[in-house]
Amino acid sequence: MAALLFSMFVRPVSAQAAPAVLVVGGTPAGVAAAVAAARRGADVTLVSSRPELGGVLTDAMMDQWDLNVGPDGATIQGGLFSEIHADLGDAFTPAEAAATFANLVLSEPRIHVIVGATPVAVRTAGVDGLRTVEDVTFARDGGRPFDLTATEIVDATDDGDVAALAGARYDVGRQDTGQDEKMQPVTLMFTLRGVDWTQVVAGYDAATDGAGGATDRRAWGYAAIMQAYRPRSPDVLVRDLNLGREPDGEVTANAIDVLGIDGRSNADLARARAISEAETPHLIAFLRARLPGFEHAELGRYASTIYVRETRHFAGVERLTATDVWDGAIPDDTIGLSSYPLDLHPVTPSDKLAYAAIRHVYGIPFGTLVPRDLADVILASPAISATHIAAGSARVIPTTIEEGEAAGVAAAYAGRANVTFQALARNTTAIAAVRAQLERDGTILSYASAKA
Repeated sequence: MAALLFSMFVRPVSAQAAPAVLVVGGTPAGVAAAVAAARRGADVTLVSSRPELGGVLTDAMMDQWDLNVGPDGATIQGGLFSEIHADLGDAFTPAEAAATFANLVLSEPRIHVIVGATPVAVRTAGVDGLRTVEDVTFARDGGRPFDLTATEIVDATDDGDVAALAGARYDVGRQDTGQDEKMQPVTLMFTLRGVDWTQVVAGYDAATDGAGGATDRRAWGYAAIMQAYRPRSPDVLVRDLNLGREPDGEVTANAIDVLGIDGRSNADLARARAISEAETPHLIAFLRARLPGFEHAELGRYASTIYVRETRHFAGVERLTATDVWDGAIPDDTIGLSSYPLDLHPVTPSDKLAYAAIRHVYGIPFGTLVPRDLADVILASPAISATHIAAGSARVIPTTIEEGEAAGVAAAYAGRANVTFQALARNTTAIAAVRAQLERDGTILSYASAKA
């Protein structure tokens, strides 16, 4: 109902004057950025390529969080993520996620939303050795292209599309390692009918199934059992399973990794879908024979889009490294805490896990959100300035939501102070003001306070 109500409030492009803040990307990070900026008094235009907000949570069927918690299980995230998590819980349906994000946006009258529009070109001008975005051109489903200008731009697309179109420097995949430009695999999620969830919960045995567990809404792990699985395609890996139980009894499955896919390429994504759809019946037959509760499982439906874990990594004012994550670095310009393990899905079948699945609480530096060669663009996505390995942790959605909230607060501050994101990132007084606002809004910025 909220998603339908949301669509009724989407106004035509001509109804909005040039916004002070332009947020591109209807992702969870984009919603967080728009809401945070609007709550700080900025006029915001949020542009989404899809008809509903929520990104991979609504389109790719990602229905549970990769949570950031301390080693003791204490929460280390507050702010907007805590509002969203309180509404959705640990597991949810795509429709529930869409309704939550729609309600957040509808509650802020300063936010104007445009759906079905994708950035296709950016016009820039050189200023003091940096590029400033003069306008962004969008292609719109069933309509003519249009341009938008703004004094502050938040690029909340998962791949950093606006920053790339503006000419910002970036690496692709694991390019920074010097090996190649291969990216983490992509996944087409699907649902299963006929699963006896009571047996799934009762039947999980860490001794035989491997580390993991099962609750009333989700089950994860099974790595020990999946070692026996032999994919039909040489481009497929199935390391483990992440399962979610929907209210109607269907079970979502995040399982099949497809290797060698460039997530920026529609042709590659179509190939990944074809490979996944050919592999899925083979995997279901394996699950029916091996897992309690799956004896009568059958295919339900596929997600509308493919989950892409990694594409670009931009060169920022600062860069997050694996050492920062592993050592638990919390710098002075931290805008949010993260702790998800360095979870790198193999990019080739022979890749081994480089890091143990251990949590270290670390901070996301503000400078990683700011492309070093753009004056007025800030990132909130898996494409922030991070190495391939560090992004294995920082890519998760709760972390991108806190990036979005920080980007929105910073955009409102930059507009009031008439400064660029570049200037803000290098000004300790300005960073302190942004951090103070985030703390007032409930963001946790120190691990000591997280454990209190």
